[in-house]
Amino acid sequence: MKKVIRFLWLFVLLAGCGTLDNRRSFTPVIPETDNRAYRFLQLENDLQVLLISDAEADKAAAALSVSVGSAQDPVQRAGLAHFLEHMLFLGTDQFPDPGEYQAYISAHGGAHNAYTAYEETNYFFDIDVGYLDGALQRFSRFFVAPLFNEQYVEREKNAVHSEYMAKIKDDYRRRQDALREIVNSSHPASQFSVGSLDTLADRPERTVRQDLLDFYQRHYSANRMTLAVIAPFDLEQLEAMVRDRFSLIPNHETQLPDQTQPFFKSGQLPLLLTVRPEQELRELEVMFELPSVKALYRRKPLTYIGDLVGHEGAGSLLARLKGKGWAEGLSAGTDLDDRRNSLFRVGVMLTAEGMEHWPEVLGMLFDEITLIKQQGVNDWRYAEQSALAAMQFRFREKTSPTHYVSRIASNMHDYPVDDFLRGPYRMDQFDQQLISSLLNRMTLENAVVVLSGPQVKVDRVTEMYDVPFSVKPLLPELSGLNNGVNDSGLTLPEPNPYVPENFDLLTANAESSEQPTLVKNGHSYRLWHYRSGAGSPYPVPKAHLYLSIKTPAVTTVEGAALTDLYLRLVQENLNETGYQAMLAGLAYSVSRSADGFEVLVGGFDDKLPGFAAVVSKAVACGCWQPNDFERVRLELIRQLNNSKKDPPYRQVWSEVPQILETTSFPVEDLLRVLESANEERLKQFVDGVYIGAAVEVFVGGNVSESEASQIADRLYAIFPRTGTVADIYPRPVIKLNDSRPLFSQLALDHPDNAVIRYYQGRNDSITERARMLLMRQIIKAPFFHSLRTEQQLGYIVAAVDSTFQRVPGMALLVQSPVADSRQLIVAIDEFLVEFEQQIAELSDSEFEQHRSGLLAILQEKPKNLAEQSARFWGSIDLRDWQFDSRDKLIEQVKQLKPEDIRQFYKAVLLSQKFSLQVITGDEPVSIKSLDNAGRYLLPAYPVAGSDE
Repeated sequence: MKKVIRFLWLFVLLAGCGTLDNRRSFTPVIPETDNRAYRFLQLENDLQVLLISDAEADKAAAALSVSVGSAQDPVQRAGLAHFLEHMLFLGTDQFPDPGEYQAYISAHGGAHNAYTAYEETNYFFDIDVGYLDGALQRFSRFFVAPLFNEQYVEREKNAVHSEYMAKIKDDYRRRQDALREIVNSSHPASQFSVGSLDTLADRPERTVRQDLLDFYQRHYSANRMTLAVIAPFDLEQLEAMVRDRFSLIPNHETQLPDQTQPFFKSGQLPLLLTVRPEQELRELEVMFELPSVKALYRRKPLTYIGDLVGHEGAGSLLARLKGKGWAEGLSAGTDLDDRRNSLFRVGVMLTAEGMEHWPEVLGMLFDEITLIKQQGVNDWRYAEQSALAAMQFRFREKTSPTHYVSRIASNMHDYPVDDFLRGPYRMDQFDQQLISSLLNRMTLENAVVVLSGPQVKVDRVTEMYDVPFSVKPLLPELSGLNNGVNDSGLTLPEPNPYVPENFDLLTANAESSEQPTLVKNGHSYRLWHYRSGAGSPYPVPKAHLYLSIKTPAVTTVEGAALTDLYLRLVQENLNETGYQAMLAGLAYSVSRSADGFEVLVGGFDDKLPGFAAVVSKAVACGCWQPNDFERVRLELIRQLNNSKKDPPYRQVWSEVPQILETTSFPVEDLLRVLESANEERLKQFVDGVYIGAAVEVFVGGNVSESEASQIADRLYAIFPRTGTVADIYPRPVIKLNDSRPLFSQLALDHPDNAVIRYYQGRNDSITERARMLLMRQIIKAPFFHSLRTEQQLGYIVAAVDSTFQRVPGMALLVQSPVADSRQLIVAIDEFLVEFEQQIAELSDSEFEQHRSGLLAILQEKPKNLAEQSARFWGSIDLRDWQFDSRDKLIEQVKQLKPEDIRQFYKAVLLSQKFSLQVITGDEPVSIKSLDNAGRYLLPAYPVAGSDE
């Protein structure tokens, strides 16, 4: 049986009545699935606070948002807001050590970060619940009494400059840099926002530290701050913690400055901006300056327009452009809203042929806008969008505490208390006149057209990112485009068939279990099932289906490349249907795995079985549209070539699995296959892909065992099977030779250098994994503090968990604009030698602190059904069929002693016998021979269960 839950399209306001004098009476409207308690406070200093008591939380988290960002940078101090964000982490009056905050958070199983946006700066952390009070004590002092120590002011300039240089070839930032050239010079969007050594240099009349202090005093005022805190404590405890710490923040009674300037000067439009990207990208963007809609969040007029322009179903603009072979993708929506004006952007990813026809693409866009003006502003369409948004809010699940409080703190600037949580989803005031008025302003005369591509004509270079670009008036012959009628075969979307209608929850019964059960264990397939529903940790009407087709066909480089190509064609076939399903709360993916390929379908369970069958049939079909093959093949080739221009840290990181995993292949090898591929060869491959194949399925969520069996049986019938499911194809991992560390060098076109030092466990046991994880927990904060904060070698410095299959590993990673790879190697080695003394002197209390921090991470429960399903599927994939490897790992960590870590440090990190090093440099060096290298193989454990 199922317990019926009524679907309410409109929400009953749960906020209590009261005035600001009775501040505790205000609480936000919450989703139906939310069992947490909330309390809104406005402290005496006007700081707004939302407290969240979650009895089920196994981590505490907090976020503080300040209504100031890069838009408020002084004209002569580009990047000052971002620089200030960096500086707040580097010591306060009560905690002057610049590494103390990070060390405290890290030692207690937490993480921290911050970001600087256009008109907001957001700071956040999470931590083991027992240490929240200490974390809040440290965190609050950022906003009460930061030191701005002169020594670290000078050093942190280098970190900001490193962050700027690390993305000097990032095409998104380069596009923004070109846009700055045409934005009204009196508007903040025209300014460089990251900061560099030049913009943050001391001036004869003024030091940057003085400007930091002035900026902090002017903008970091309690009345412009919002704070969100979540923990498994009652609201009284949380309020006491917050009042004690955050009431001390000064209130300077300042306000976020009004924005008075338009994005573009009067008479400046229409403009054509051409930009030459670093990667092989081709894109047509059209931007319209419109009135601000930030305060109209209940109407969401640009969300409505964006959903129609960006629709990908049959007859849509994207579908028609793909049919002509001119486009790969399309997006539409608000790009920026500065409270005075907004920018609405439509972006079309073009093919090489589409680039040649960009004026016609532009014309079709204006045909689409004309069609929406004439036929698309309907109350039923708005009602459908409104209902889908309300549905998403009603059944919203828990997420990471850090992301949750960070998002809420940001929302608190833009919405009233009732809508702190609901505001982004609320869409309940259809305003036909408003929507039509905005559409009427989307004309060619009010447009900025940005054309990006490798061969565009350019005649200038930007100052900060050296981007080749050109600006000129839009050609006169394009002036009639927005006056035409719809002659492009465009149609507007029909009612969505995937909108769920049944939100009933399963009632608890004997089927319920804390872990999956093996329902079917046949010759050529297995089915695992996990049931949630009412009374479970995840009482939502959702489900997730994982389907793995295990086949030896993908284990060669040709098989891998052709599988990637085929699955991309499958996605093309599914694009129109998949887009409608996505709007209705269903998602899917198809991807190559180490031993085959996988299908994932998840979302509201009502329409999931039918959609899963549609996706599976498309995968098994072995067919594609005749016009899609060449376009998709070239698209895949282009993306692989572009990956060779990724930032250095990503490229050295990607080398590691290519060296260690026998089913990971270098980009160049995949490209060779794709460049010679043709339709006949792909059809031959697909015809044989199921030879020796077997199927494994997991169904988890609001689905009974019998329903799961029906779904699985339907899918089994779709796929041919000739293999044996017990014969899981081995996924070897290269075992590093303890007498010959491996070395690889990459020649990259980037001013930064990067090094990754990977350390592999000596075996694939749970005990070795426990040692490796605890070693990383101990080393990550000191490594970051030494190489980044003290030595200022680069912005990107990290100790990374890098386990492959069951083989434990850890990597030390650095990217630097100031040191070459040899210097980075020396810096890592010197750190490791010096750190040996700290390991030797590690006290029992310090050891216990680090172990408790790691245990807090390992014991963290999945926050939602999707995370739980992914964790179960990961266990199935690694043949942890008892679903207890995490529990075993936790027990092993509890048994470790300081001497175990000291011995591990000497044997693995200091000896480098089990290491792999990848660096960047001018002269490529071949990897040393892997002949006779050992290999880890996952054992084929037996599975108990019923026969097919």
